[in-house]
Amino acid sequence: MRIAVTGTGGRVGRALADRFGPRHEVIELPREVLDLSDPDAVGQVSAGGFDVLLHPAAMTSLEGCLDAPLLARQVNFEATARLARCCRKAGRRMIFFSTDYVLGGDEAGLHAEDEAVDPRSVYAMTKADAEEAVREEGGCVMRVSWVFGPERAAFPDQVVQRALAGESLAAVGDKTSLPCATRDLADWVERVVAEGCPAGILHACQGGGPTSWHGMAEFIVARLVERGELKEPVRVEEQRLDEMEVFRAVRPRHTAMSTARLTDLLGEAPRDWREALGDYVDGVSISR
Repeated sequence: MRIAVTGTGGRVGRALADRFGPRHEVIELPREVLDLSDPDAVGQVSAGGFDVLLHPAAMTSLEGCLDAPLLARQVNFEATARLARCCRKAGRRMIFFSTDYVLGGDEAGLHAEDEAVDPRSVYAMTKADAEEAVREEGGCVMRVSWVFGPERAAFPDQVVQRALAGESLAAVGDKTSLPCATRDLADWVERVVAEGCPAGILHACQGGGPTSWHGMAEFIVARLVERGELKEPVRVEEQRLDEMEVFRAVRPRHTAMSTARLTDLLGEAPRDWREALGDYVDGVSISR
């Protein structure tokens, strides 16, 4: 099977290319090959010979989207809509990777796949519009959240680095979601592709109940102590979302997603975020 993967210079795209590479022919489409702001480039890729398109590439900086809304719309919505149309016309399957930020986030708890979207930022609006375009063409939408993995440093890596360096730690405690490990995500995607990339929305994140960045940081510190990497726990200062002046764009407060549909499709629930994050921290420690 020929699998085209956009954004292979990024965390999710790299994980997907690495996962499918040993068993399939992978067509890698990093930014240098596919500029999503260039309609001609998008058209050329759409005409390529592939069986499945995995499309995680996006303009993901909330502040970047806020500062350049037209570019954000070109990259996140218009390019995705064109890819989806071309895939449908050619009889190809497509998985578009979206975000938990399309949800309003006013209510705590787990949010279902059929909950109405309520995007609050330019970034979220462009992704919500892209979701609708993909669904209209019969494509599959996979929403992910708080992605981490060895492909590129993320929040957990920063916590490990600062904790081991004896630096102070602080993290937001009143914003909740669920993390997603790239290795787990790539496994789920491979199995979803084997099932024919069913149309509609899938929530792809770990299980175990909502947590916060503060909760993740405290877990990481405890894991480092358990492994003997730290002699004693490092205090993690708890911040409030409203205090984060660096966040100029609005971020939804509670976006933990239910994975009911993915669980039904796979026949098993995603593993607890603590298990996935613990394994990752162990790997980071070993590789130091």
